[in-house]
Amino acid sequence: ACSPLLAMDAVGPAHAQRYPEPQQAEDRAACCELCTGDPTCIAWVFAAEFVGSPNCWLLASFETTRFAPDRDMGFRVSFRVLGPGGESEVLYDSHEDTNGRLNKLHWPAPLAAPAYALTDFPRFFVPPWGPLPRPLGASVPPELEATNGYDFGNSVNGDTYVFLFGSGLDGWSSSRADFVQLSGPCPLLPDFAYGTWFTYWHDYTAAEAKDDIQQWERLDLPLDLWGLDMNWRRTENNLDHFYDYPNTTAFPDFREFFAFLRSHKLRTFFNDHPFPIANRGENGLQMSPEEIEFRWEGLRHWMEQGLTFWWFDANWGFSIPPPLLNTSETGASLNGFDNVVWGSHVYYSAVRRFDATHRAPRNDLFYGRPLSLSKFSPGLGADPGMDPASYAELPAHHRYPVWWTGDQVSLQASVETMVDSGLHGFKPFVHSDCGGDWKGSEGSLLRWTAHCAFGSILRFHGADHRPWKYSGPTLDRIRAYLKVRYRLLPSLIAAGRKATETGRPLVARGDLFWPDERGSSINTQYVFLEDLLVAPMFHLTAPLETTIPGEIAREVWVPPGDWEDAWDGSIVRGPTTIVSQQPSERIPLWYRRDGAFIVLACDEATRVDDQDWSTLTLEVFPSAAASETRRFVAERGSSAEAAAGEARTELVLWSDGQGSVAVDIGDGPARAWIIRLHLLPGQRAAGASLDGAVLEPLESWLRHLEPGADTDTYFPLLGAGTAPAPQAGP
Repeated sequence: ACSPLLAMDAVGPAHAQRYPEPQQAEDRAACCELCTGDPTCIAWVFAAEFVGSPNCWLLASFETTRFAPDRDMGFRVSFRVLGPGGESEVLYDSHEDTNGRLNKLHWPAPLAAPAYALTDFPRFFVPPWGPLPRPLGASVPPELEATNGYDFGNSVNGDTYVFLFGSGLDGWSSSRADFVQLSGPCPLLPDFAYGTWFTYWHDYTAAEAKDDIQQWERLDLPLDLWGLDMNWRRTENNLDHFYDYPNTTAFPDFREFFAFLRSHKLRTFFNDHPFPIANRGENGLQMSPEEIEFRWEGLRHWMEQGLTFWWFDANWGFSIPPPLLNTSETGASLNGFDNVVWGSHVYYSAVRRFDATHRAPRNDLFYGRPLSLSKFSPGLGADPGMDPASYAELPAHHRYPVWWTGDQVSLQASVETMVDSGLHGFKPFVHSDCGGDWKGSEGSLLRWTAHCAFGSILRFHGADHRPWKYSGPTLDRIRAYLKVRYRLLPSLIAAGRKATETGRPLVARGDLFWPDERGSSINTQYVFLEDLLVAPMFHLTAPLETTIPGEIAREVWVPPGDWEDAWDGSIVRGPTTIVSQQPSERIPLWYRRDGAFIVLACDEATRVDDQDWSTLTLEVFPSAAASETRRFVAERGSSAEAAAGEARTELVLWSDGQGSVAVDIGDGPARAWIIRLHLLPGQRAAGASLDGAVLEPLESWLRHLEPGADTDTYFPLLGAGTAPAPQAGP
């Protein structure tokens, strides 16, 4: 391979048979070419400083590698994986692999390839305490003192894992679960992370912040996280390189402000653009005792004050670099290990350590599971039409949720990166600044809000997106979308746990379900929570013609089966491509009629923790053919099982294809269940039974709700007691 690993040398080398002495090469490519010509050569080392003299070592073997700033190293690795057919069934051939970045995670789409190879490089050992101070009594070998116990001594390129996909979607999905087991899952989020987040690029004062928070409450707007961007600390004269210069002019008493937020059941976070201490002449690279102590003490101090977690913002002129590099420039990378991944590791680890050592001993459950907010890849942001391979990251990155796409991201790019990151990068919680970094029209904010409500994370940020700064009708519609998201919390939390267990994203591209269908890989629409087809509206370069002024039209690929329009109740059968036309306040949305099974909360709480789950609603869409749909409720609470995500109530929906439907509710906490059976036009429920006993008289147990009359005022997923859409069945 002629793509060298910079700053790397071999330890304990044995020279290749044809070249027992170092050779002279003009550059790395020439050194690599010499290795290619010797069958016994497996690696080469090149020293640019010796150009004009022997500077290329050809190796038949070596013991390990080491960091060497004046050396570059490359490897000649070639292998094949054969199927039962032997030479006639090559499942993987490293010579044919065109992926130029084998150490970046970019999982193929279903049925796109028979196998996928991923190289574990840079490979290093992470001590139990990670990028934080060593616990008392912990020791490391003397040679690892400078790196806090991180060991890069065995960072050999070529340690390759090949995942064989077998046949069909089941084999592909099984390999995906294998990757999760091998690399570790995306951790469970705290439940409140599925609620509404709010930040605003604005110089808040404590009084203004408190008034805004109370305005959210007065207007009955759901909210769970309220954070501060940069103005929590002073920035003049590089004071933002430190943690002990708070903006006391705006916030005279942060401890009191944190207590105010907690009294309103809100979590909070600060934006941090970290500056490495090595670049201000205070010694120590990223894993040095000086840097470790400085970063931990700064982050710990504010969490001790009451901060919930941190936002590691890599979108700045400076940032902490990855290990072994001495630079403050954002975007630094060591063989693909960039500062975005390293910073995510640092900040998530700090929150996790603080939770375990400070909050857990106090049995303080308010802060939930660890969480951080970081960038999904280097670069300023994301653009429409980006190749998702261009923002692939080291596979470790998926273990530090959640991720945002950066600044100046359009709605189209938000949709595309959210959809593709869940598939290719195992990152189910990639999202963009909801509303954008500019204050657009009321229609623009409505389109953003609808996408975010039916998306991975709903986090308003950028310009002034406070809902009450828009007209009354827009405020009402924003409230309706936020309330629908909160009504979906039982389904959202369960989908998040499924993502942890299997790697399956809650925002899924169509080919995760129908890989054989042309059109299923479109990334401008998605299946949400397994049962909702969502096609956000955004302005196209060449907009489609519409029949009603003020409405927007877009093409939508409808998957196989019957899909019910959530706004008017009409049914379209796929696979097909249609043109959907909607006003800005309505996102194109369909229910899967072939066995959709959606769990809704009945309670209208504006905080996730306050939501009462003593009664839940099951929205059931019976299939016309025999089918089975499985879902579960991820139970909440303070038990160890609930905290670990293990407490759940299993749910199964059966349709026999002959007009009979059965719902099985497994063991779990005592609660009431409301079952809403979405029938087709002209259908009626003829009978019902509970645990085998016929329910009589039927009218005492069943209530037929007739469709509503007005499409303009209808809103979907309002739950128990509400009428179906105008063209739907009862």
